[in-house]
Amino acid sequence: MSRVRRIAEEEYIVVVLLAGFAVCFLLIFPPFLLVADSWMNLVAGREIWERGLPRTEELTVYGAGATWTAQQWLAHLLFYGTHALGGHALLVLLAAGVVLGAFAIAAAAARSLGAGPRAIWALFVPVLLAAPWAWSIRAQMLALPLYTALVWLLLSEARAPTRRVWLAAPLLLLWGQLHGSVVLGALLVSALGVTELVLSRGSSWRRSAWLVALPPLAVLVTPYGPFTTARYYHLLLIEPPFAGVVTEWQWPNPAKNTMFFYVLVAIAIPIVWYGRRRLTAFDFVLLALSFAGAITAIRGVIWFAMACMVLLPVAIGRSLESRSSQAPRRRLNRGIALACAAAVLGTAAHSLARDPSWYTSRWPSAPLETVRAELGADDRLLADSSYADWLLWELPELRGRLAYDVRFELYDRTFFDRLARYSAQDGEDWLSFADGYEIVLVDETRRSATDRLLAETGARLAYRDDALSVVIRRGGR
Repeated sequence: MSRVRRIAEEEYIVVVLLAGFAVCFLLIFPPFLLVADSWMNLVAGREIWERGLPRTEELTVYGAGATWTAQQWLAHLLFYGTHALGGHALLVLLAAGVVLGAFAIAAAAARSLGAGPRAIWALFVPVLLAAPWAWSIRAQMLALPLYTALVWLLLSEARAPTRRVWLAAPLLLLWGQLHGSVVLGALLVSALGVTELVLSRGSSWRRSAWLVALPPLAVLVTPYGPFTTARYYHLLLIEPPFAGVVTEWQWPNPAKNTMFFYVLVAIAIPIVWYGRRRLTAFDFVLLALSFAGAITAIRGVIWFAMACMVLLPVAIGRSLESRSSQAPRRRLNRGIALACAAAVLGTAAHSLARDPSWYTSRWPSAPLETVRAELGADDRLLADSSYADWLLWELPELRGRLAYDVRFELYDRTFFDRLARYSAQDGEDWLSFADGYEIVLVDETRRSATDRLLAETGARLAYRDDALSVVIRRGGR
């Protein structure tokens, strides 16, 4: 309690920042948090809960029989269990808690390493905007607090080595059950070992050797065993069949969705130069490795952003703080902290009381009900990856009858080539991708195949709006 009281009395600026963010997060963002990956996590969690850890794909047609290593199994179960207990409202509260926790740990890390509270305020919005897709409900978000905690640990150890460094092992073990980004965490721990070895000119070789060797082994500790897990990471990182196809695995080409990433980079360069004497050699290594990951793939931007949330305030130090040495107004600050806590708790209670339809307002019920009404006992359905897992979650009877979903590691290169031709309507046989599917959900916001599908004998339009169409194909084709 004494530590909580001290934070309330002395860190009220950061408390106000985090509380304001939590309130805005719960009042504004929830309808935007449910994305394709959210539904996939729920579907996979239900699959694991009902049938145990999967090893062979049985949910989709194009992936049937493929090896499915559900590396994110714990994240799937956590999301599914949370939804089972409290629906989308509780799921959103979990997401808010995870994201708030990540920023709180980052702020605590920055303060402990010499940053002033105003520097944290100054960097908060640029970091928040650099990777807005990272705040959606997906397995990656569960790794954010673990990442910031690991960064804090490693940066502290780079300044004053202690035995606390071995706390990295349980962090990596837990992270490895939640998301594949644990590979980055392992790389950072090993990088600390190499950095210490170089700076100590070999005198720390025992500690450094363990720091280099243990993290990769920790990554392989999963229920699937080390060999299957190693094959999974080799597939994702070395020979991904979806390379160049899936947006998140492409480099962040300058565009609207990556604009604020480059803004953050532009902010970071002069700050790092200005505060370079406040940073250690490992600080630069961590920034460089996380930046390399961000440039390699869009999904890596968040790790660079959160590293900036810790290190850029440290580089600024206390230069933005008032030079007056007034004692903190402890009673006033406690009152502010209590008001912030009340606002967050009140907003959380309001979130739980909201109409459940508010959380799914961006997922239209009309096409879903059309598919539900039209779906026959043996019908198979083809839908864009954006909607596939949503349909599978809402209609469990689609298990084994859905064409494909967002688990792109399940499909081979031939599948992606055919999918690309279907999406672009390129080549004479592009429509053959839809052969054998009695119901097709068409995304009308992209290049629409609706008219070509309706030209088939016996095809009919069951539903259409500006976003989606449902085409029934039970005639001769």
